[in-house]
Amino acid sequence: MYENGIRLFDDVTTYSYLTSKPKETNRKSYFDYYNQYGGYQTVEEVISECDGEKGNDEYHFSEIQKYESLRNLQKQGLIDVTNKELVTKLTVMNLRQMQSFFQYKHKESFSHVNSGEVIEYNLIENLDETIDQLEAGEDVGIPLYESPRLNKKINGQKLGNLMYLVLPSGVGKSSIITEKAVLGLLESGEKGLIFANEEGVKRWRTRLLVTVAARILKKPVARDTVNRGRFNAEVKTILKEAAEWLRTHRPEFIKFIQLKKYRIEDVINRIELYRPLGYSHVYFDTFKPDLTQNVERWLAFSNSAQELYDCIKEEANNCATIATVQLKIGKEFRYIDLDCIGKSAEIVEVAAVVLAGRLIFSDEYPGEKHALKPYNWVKDEGFGKWIQQEYTLDPKKKYLILFLPKNREGSEDEQIVFEVNYDFNIWKEVALVVVPNNGRQ
Repeated sequence: MYENGIRLFDDVTTYSYLTSKPKETNRKSYFDYYNQYGGYQTVEEVISECDGEKGNDEYHFSEIQKYESLRNLQKQGLIDVTNKELVTKLTVMNLRQMQSFFQYKHKESFSHVNSGEVIEYNLIENLDETIDQLEAGEDVGIPLYESPRLNKKINGQKLGNLMYLVLPSGVGKSSIITEKAVLGLLESGEKGLIFANEEGVKRWRTRLLVTVAARILKKPVARDTVNRGRFNAEVKTILKEAAEWLRTHRPEFIKFIQLKKYRIEDVINRIELYRPLGYSHVYFDTFKPDLTQNVERWLAFSNSAQELYDCIKEEANNCATIATVQLKIGKEFRYIDLDCIGKSAEIVEVAAVVLAGRLIFSDEYPGEKHALKPYNWVKDEGFGKWIQQEYTLDPKKKYLILFLPKNREGSEDEQIVFEVNYDFNIWKEVALVVVPNNGRQ
């Protein structure tokens, strides 16, 4: 009747409509169906169910659409009509509310698909558990080797964190990783992965042996002596002792993965392969753009950084990761900030910590034009206060200044001074310093 344009459903109109419909062969007449379903009394009941305060066509049309949708859902078996509570809930909803209800149920039903990509929490829950974890120090990573100042500032090699070590070419990115990160890992008894795309396994093994000899055994052997070969029996004995220490104390704790063809996909695959076996620390030397992506260099770098972080972050594989990065040529200013990475600065967005360094310039030693004023904090015995004690640089020695241009774990205002001995691969943390930020080279 509605579809034929009827809007007034009184008994006379209804009777006229029914008598106008011809009887069909082998089917009951309209009157028979009409009487079977209660006659005009049913029509009156339907009218009484309509909201009299919403006497407009839009409301009624919306109601017709709603019930037509419900009938379709019922035909498809998507509504349990025996569930009276559900049926009642649906019938009191308007069309928009019903759409929202079924959209939510649809999303809820398929929420497990790709569920590894999204983890949902109630933020205010489990706060007491969080306090207990903080008290226990679970949010601190294993320490970098003999680096109390740096460990205090960045909370060590913390799981789920991506850190960058940004240095100029030739300063010693791989050497620092070997001494500070790998030795720290070996001392803690944790497992790690080293990804290398520039140096082979022989050079890494050589550097590790020399480092263990100097730092663990306290029997330093010069790297150039080892590299030249034909060394004497004493040197060979020390190297054998270092090898034995490594075999005895940390067998199979570190996997070395040589990237003959640089692809970030291979790095991620290996991390996912070894993480279930307990390999929770990742060292990436050197991190650079994956040019197989066929996009601009800076965009490839940014994409690789995001993919790496998505793999190692706490909600995924939860790995502590240090990646070395080449300092942008021409950006070796006295004060180093995030501009040192150049056009690929987007990569630092996913990093928790960025360590950037340079060697001390010749005019920064004592008595020179731009002399620095390194210091250490010591406790005054008389008053019990912490005061700065001057540290004097030795012009005969090399030093590296390590900046923290980004540090989610602590402060960025002080820099750390390391005394460098390339012969024995020793990076000795000696002082703090504040380098003037005047932009001059």
